[in-house]
Amino acid sequence: MTELSLTDIQRVSLDILQEVHDFCVSRGIRYSIAYGTLIGAVRHGGFIPWDDDIDIVMPRPDYDRFFAEFTSETLAAVSEKDKDSYLAFGRVIDTARTSCETLIPHSKSGRGGVWIDVFPLDGATDSPEEFSSLIGRLKKLWIIQLRCRCSKTSFRGLFKLCSDLKGLLIFSAVKLSCLSGWMLRRANRALIAADRAIPFGSTGHFAQMSVIDVGSKDYHEIEVFSSTVKLNFEGRDFLAMNGYDAFLRRIYGDYMQLPPEEDRVPKQGFVHFYWKD
Repeated sequence: MTELSLTDIQRVSLDILQEVHDFCVSRGIRYSIAYGTLIGAVRHGGFIPWDDDIDIVMPRPDYDRFFAEFTSETLAAVSEKDKDSYLAFGRVIDTARTSCETLIPHSKSGRGGVWIDVFPLDGATDSPEEFSSLIGRLKKLWIIQLRCRCSKTSFRGLFKLCSDLKGLLIFSAVKLSCLSGWMLRRANRALIAADRAIPFGSTGHFAQMSVIDVGSKDYHEIEVFSSTVKLNFEGRDFLAMNGYDAFLRRIYGDYMQLPPEEDRVPKQGFVHFYWKD
């Protein structure tokens, strides 16, 4: 198999985003490009040069509609409602052209190749202190999810993950592999229930709480996503929340500044994508 280059991954990801965009516009489903993809649109007019994925967000009602209605001949839409999913969020995955090998699988079947991530946005308490406390609890569940997903990798992948461990640590890794299905289901049920507790739009704030890698920074006033605007991304127009600058500054600070050179690397070093024969 031939491995995809960074340019290949970006091109396939862009094709996925285009099909998702076209579907959402035709159905009146709200979405916004987000995170590194949104920074790329504003700062570079497209991909951050070293970025290897695309992220979008949807208010929970639109997210639920999207995963209930989306169909495609070449793409698969997988969310936490799919019985073999290991995630608390969704992905749209190329199943026609590419495949992948990953140390952190997203589902039992592991089907498909290049994907874009689709994160639900939920309502959040108007108390920053309460929100910070909630995120502290949810982050523990998210870390359990990640550890259990790692244990679900292939035998070769598990060997790689454990290669630097010895004695009881190896035993613990094997034990985790045996128990991880039960632990993963329990952690994800609790995470999803907490995420959905407050309906989007019923309070003055919203948050993304399915992946908790920026702590309590992913917490925004509801006006930040009251409508959408068009932003150019690789010569095409996609949608962004109207308050995209406030959204990005809340999470990243001065996002227009380039990171240190040593940090300009792809995020998904744990996965390799290949062209199908």
